[in-house]
Formats: sequence, C-alpha cells, structure tokens
Amino acid sequence: MKDRNKYIIFLFMLIITECQSYKNIYMQDTIDKIANQITETNYDRLFFSGNYNLIDSLWKNGENKNVLTEIAESEKYDNHTRLLVSEILFNKEKEYFRTKVFDSLASVYAKAMIFATDEGNTRLSGNLWGFMYYSDQNNISDYGILGERLIILGNKVLPYLEKLLDNEDIILYEGSQDATLGNSLKYRVKDTAAYYIGKILKIQVNFFENFERRDAEIERLKSVLRKK
Repeated sequence: MKDRNKYIIFLFMLIITECQSYKNIYMQDTIDKIANQITETNYDRLFFSGNYNLIDSLWKNGENKNVLTEIAESEKYDNHTRLLVSEILFNKEKEYFRTKVFDSLASVYAKAMIFATDEGNTRLSGNLWGFMYYSDQNNISDYGILGERLIILGNKVLPYLEKLLDNEDIILYEGSQDATLGNSLKYRVKDTAAYYIGKILKIQVNFFENFERRDAEIERLKSVLRKK
C-alpha cells in the first residue's frame, strides 16, 4: 500500500511538473508573439495614427500587463521594441514609471535618440525630444514626449546619457515645418544628451551653431560631471 501511495504521489507530482512546463512554454510563446508584433510596428503607427486599436489589442484590457512588463524588462528583446512596449504601458498606466521597471529602462530611454538618426534607421523622429535649445532661447518649455521621460527618470538616466556625449550622428526631424526647423538646427546625439543632462542636473549648457564651439561646451560639461 505504501509503495502504491508513493507511486500515485510520484505520478501526481510528475503531472504537475509537466503542466507547469507546458504553461511556461505557452507563456513564452505568447510573450514572443506579442514582442514580434511590436517589433514590426513603429512609434508613429502606435501613437500618432489616430487609431489606438493596436495598442488596445496588445493591452487587452490589462490582461497582458505582465506580458508587456516582461518584454520591457528583458534584455532578450531589442531596445526599440522595449521602448515601444514601455510607452504602451505608460499610455495605459500613468504611474507605470513608479514601478520596478523604472530602473531597468533608464538605458533604453537614453539610447532611444540613436533611433532618430540615419545610423538608427530613423525609427524615431527628433520631434519626440522637442526643439530643446531653440525652444529655450524663445522661452518655451518643450521637451517632447521622450524628453519628458528622461526628465522623469532623472539621475538614473545620467550614466547612460553621459556615454552618448561623443556620438556625432545627426538627429532627424519629421513633418513639414517641424522638419525644416529641426533639421536646420543639426542637433547631434551628443548635443541632445548634453541638453538633458543639463536639465536634470540644472547645469547651464549653451548652444552654438558652430560644431567646434558646441564640442568645446560639451567638453566643459564633461569636466563638470567628472567633479561631481
């Protein structure tokens, strides 16, 4: 009888293990499927098309919250996909940045500006960071959507922004008038990173049309950062 009971318990535990294994495989397949859907879309289609059907289908009335959070946190997925997922979560839950994901996405949001360059296949546009120095000179507060995220992330994003202070790729703007103005400013990734470092630390970072003078200002900023 004892051997029979042990055998039954063994079979029961084996079934539970197999079921859990199947559940994990099914869950991972679901996660990968949603991640692939997001990878194949872009920021404009998700948020600027005037149609939120795709976001709603991915969110699924909150049922996919854990799945989306898993994608946002996991380094298994590329930064662009993680950024889009994070923006979906932020769109659905304004307190999203107050969760544990806050820390793990700092590097993703810092590096996002690279996607607004030719090197990043212009998957994002410079418009998402506003007109920065130009707006400041006209006494306009204009951080753009992703610029606002950098401000919220604050000190956590600084180490990743600092690593971009040598990136000379030009950020590209879209739209008619926005593109004309934004692209005339020839903001580089390093100029954008310097701008937001200055805003977060409340350090004055001056802007110049001449690249050499800009670079000198960025070197000055680097010197200030080394002393902090």
